Amino acid sequence: MGDSSPEYDPEYARIAAEVRAELKELGEDELNSFSDDDPADRGWSTYVTDANGTASDFRFISQLHEQTHLYFTKSFITFEAVNPADRSPLTFETCVKHNDDQVTHVPNLWWETHICRVEGSEEADYEWNDGAVHDYYKGEMPKWLSDDRQQRCYVVEQSELHDEKNGWLPLLTEFAFFTKWNGPLSPGEIEDCRPLITQHVVVETLDEEGEKETSDKLNAANAIFYVTFECVEDPTKGRYRAVVRKTMDGKPGHMRLEVTCWSV
Repeated sequence: MGDSSPEYDPEYARIAAEVRAELKELGEDELNSFSDDDPADRGWSTYVTDANGTASDFRFISQLHEQTHLYFTKSFITFEAVNPADRSPLTFETCVKHNDDQVTHVPNLWWETHICRVEGSEEADYEWNDGAVHDYYKGEMPKWLSDDRQQRCYVVEQSELHDEKNGWLPLLTEFAFFTKWNGPLSPGEIEDCRPLITQHVVVETLDEEGEKETSDKLNAANAIFYVTFECVEDPTKGRYRAVVRKTMDGKPGHMRLEVTCWSV
């Protein structure tokens, strides 16, 4: 997925700093208004982690800057979060390369993070190392699981779907639903269709992933997720299947998601 375009707009750091300065000038009373507007109350997933896997609670986006290219977009996003342990504020910096523009109208969408860090932490590495990913996780997206293939997969327990440490699992469902309705519906209309109910998740990996137990597949760096879910406020049938392929190249903050979704 390499390209010869500039990997980072120097204006991003300057603009982000200006926005944060403005937020500080608002004063504590006005900033508290953001705390009253809990994203979870609106059905949003609030789970976010840094490159080390440390979980935080998402609050709001404070800065968004985009570079638009012919076949993809790069989004530089600064957002505020809270450490759930002591409720201390955190500022995250992310860069996501993606093809989910509404004019794309493709059946498969992908997102590739090049930065996911707490402000002021390690230097960013924008170059995705495609050679570090096994060929099994490349090419066309897999079809839905056959009975034979499911024999060597891990079926996620219902208790795991609702476990806080697996708070990222509902995000896969949200990505899938967005993939299905991106274009026909506006982002606001897609948001109004939530909540989404994840019913079943099956995880497939290669034996080379080094799992000691089949349940280790759930947290493997590279995996294919087969997801069945429902939408309460669906504009059509309300039942869906999705295939989500997650790959990581081993660099901090790097992850790629490829998604296809259809009604059943």
